[in-house]
Amino acid sequence: MHVEKSVLSRLLRKDTSAEEGILRWCEDSGAQVIVPGDKLYPKSLLALQDMPMVLYCVGKMPEFQRLFSCAVVGTRTMSEYGKKMACEIGAGLGRAGACLVSGLALGVDGAAMAAAMEEGGVTVAVLGCGIDVIYPKQHETLYQHVAQNGAILTEYGPGVTPYGPNFPVRNRIISGLSQAVCVIEGEMKSGALITARRGFFQGRDVYAVPGRVGDKNSDGTNYLLTQGAVPVTSAWDIVSRYEFLYPHSLKVGKTALARLPVDADAAVRKHQVAKRGQSKRVVAADSGDGRKERRQKTVQKEHVLELPPEEKPPQINFDALGDMDIKVYEAMTPDVPMLPEEIARAGFSLPQVMTSMTMLEIAGAVEAGAGGYYLKRGADVVKKDEKDLEE
Repeated sequence: MHVEKSVLSRLLRKDTSAEEGILRWCEDSGAQVIVPGDKLYPKSLLALQDMPMVLYCVGKMPEFQRLFSCAVVGTRTMSEYGKKMACEIGAGLGRAGACLVSGLALGVDGAAMAAAMEEGGVTVAVLGCGIDVIYPKQHETLYQHVAQNGAILTEYGPGVTPYGPNFPVRNRIISGLSQAVCVIEGEMKSGALITARRGFFQGRDVYAVPGRVGDKNSDGTNYLLTQGAVPVTSAWDIVSRYEFLYPHSLKVGKTALARLPVDADAAVRKHQVAKRGQSKRVVAADSGDGRKERRQKTVQKEHVLELPPEEKPPQINFDALGDMDIKVYEAMTPDVPMLPEEIARAGFSLPQVMTSMTMLEIAGAVEAGAGGYYLKRGADVVKKDEKDLEE
């Protein structure tokens, strides 16, 4: 690849002390830095247009290409029904030999991960903050257990504190690592629906647990069912569809996945109990010479801080757009993959929409995805006080 001399000169003059400091910290703390092209980088993420350019990993990265992976997500404020279903499905996935991917959040995420680990399952948590920042604090023990039985992943550098826009952005990694996305409970504005929409957009299979009509926490899942999501009442409903793809790793027999009694409260409590201020044991990913153990002091930060300017979501160049392009952009629904034909129903001709899509994509206002769908950018920017921040 030819590089202009002026560009090469600027690159050679760039101050890399901050990056070198991060690499030293990761080496000392037992965290791995994984980039596209590395053996451990999940191949499914390479297909994403906005694939993460770096992943920080604590624990052992699963062999995603050999395992069936399922994202299980939902609201933080789960009902007793939601807790029961999260634990039953999480336990079933763990018992079947599937890898459960989630966000380490309170509520559905944590319950499903705890239940999967109780059955010996592999779990992967994707954070919306730095690898050394445990958020929420109630999941300090869960963080440890996931690191010991699977992996903690994030694209954010060490020390990056929880910041609203990070969480919907990281949801693309949760769905991107998975062949299926299962939503247990969630309101219409729940971040779990963002993960489901990302899954639809990425071509993943989306499942939803039916809920009682009129229950706020079931509004989102019932809506997904009207949009083509597959109803799910047990882990068998999910894994039975993938047995032929993973015959050596999935145990799909109905007996193995029978609904055994799951003590949801006990499973959740076991993985939430932790002593404040204790040092945390971090297990580095196996690099071929055995598993290394390091001690790392937990960063006890939960307050929301602004990211440095370079880490904020990219700005859309609206100055490059015409009036028609702006109208088409405003007619699109945030977070919902849309076909040009759907957008045209707002009163535009299809050629107008296609022309505007080209301009909007150039300006960074929309993202083109598989199957001819377009996703409105700006959906990743949420208010800092939004209730479902980390989901």
